[in-house]
Parts: sequence; C-alpha cells; structure tokens
Amino acid sequence: MRDSPLSLEAPRRHAIAGLLIATFASMAGSISQAQLADAEDQPDQYVLDPQHSRVTFTVDADLRSQIRMRFLRMHAQLEQVHGDRDSGRVTVTIDATSVEARPRFLSPILRGHGMLDVARYPEIHFVSTRLVRAEEGRAWLFGDLTIRGVTRPVRLLVTYDSVDGNPWPDGTLAFSAAGDVSRREFGLSAWFPMIGDAVHMNIQVEFVHGP
Repeated sequence: MRDSPLSLEAPRRHAIAGLLIATFASMAGSISQAQLADAEDQPDQYVLDPQHSRVTFTVDADLRSQIRMRFLRMHAQLEQVHGDRDSGRVTVTIDATSVEARPRFLSPILRGHGMLDVARYPEIHFVSTRLVRAEEGRAWLFGDLTIRGVTRPVRLLVTYDSVDGNPWPDGTLAFSAAGDVSRREFGLSAWFPMIGDAVHMNIQVEFVHGP
C-alpha cells in the first residue's frame, strides 16, 4: 500500500520546522554571545560625587603669602575597562565662574579679563591620556589641561584613598591628584613677578559607580 501524499508531507514539515528551530536557536545563541562580548567590552563608568570632591589652585605671592582659589562647581567622569585602573580615562569640567579666592576681594579680579576671563572662557577642562603606576598606592596621571582656550600637557601625582586603587565595597572610588603648571603658559601673566608663576593644583575626588 502506497503512502498518501499527506503522510509523506508531514515528516517533511516536521524536518523543516526542526531545521528552522535549530537555525533560530543557533542565531539566538550567536546574538547572545555577541551581546555578552559587547557588554564585557563596555567600560565601567563612575560619576563624580560633588559633595565629597573639590579642586583648589594655590599661587605663591610676596611676603610669604599665598593666593588660594577654590572652584565650587565641577563635573567629572571616570571610565575603566574591566576594572583595570591603568585603562581608565578621566574627564573633568570645572566651572571657572564658580572660583572663590582667599583673600576674598581677589575673587572678581580672578574672574576678570586679565586672569581667567570667565565671560569668554567659562570652563576649565582636563582629559587624561595615560596612567603610569608609581610606588604602591600612587600613579602618574598624564593629560591635557585647557584654561582660557589654551591646552597644555600636564602631569599629576595620584594618590589612591582605597586599597590598590580598587573601589570600596560600596562601589566608591576616591583619590587625590596634585601637580604644578605654569600660569604664563596659559596666558595668565598678570601681576608677575609679584605673584609667582607656578600654580599648585590639588584635586580631591570621589566617584560612585553608575551610568
């Protein structure tokens, strides 16, 4: 007795359906692996906690005194690949209009045309380029600093507040960075030599893990 066309078609349909299911499953598996790989390649992002961060500039003056500048507002972001601090990239934007000086009467002068000229250059930028480990708990952070539209390379000595530069259990990553720059290289030559040329930068930041 011959099989009917319908009885022959059913196994074929099942075979085709099975092949399609296997193909889609394979595609789904490939997509999942690709998505996982993409997720692994995405850097860990940290955002600044402004309540526990600050930036100060200090310049030596005559009579063994100092002019101290503190910037009250800034934004920063830190990215690391797979938690590797050596691959980290730091970007900092400082609101130059928020500078406050000690002595206080110098604040409007520092914001003026002869110094920071915040009307034309309201922001100070820093973008890191590489990180080189130093002695335990420290590293050299190299980057580009932009003040008054002038960009110069700078080097900052980083000191980690957590063990080995790793985040604390709550996901917080904190460190300080310090270094000197020449203010005349950025066009800030007013009052020289009464006011020294070297600007001592001190940055204390705290980052929290987040988007």
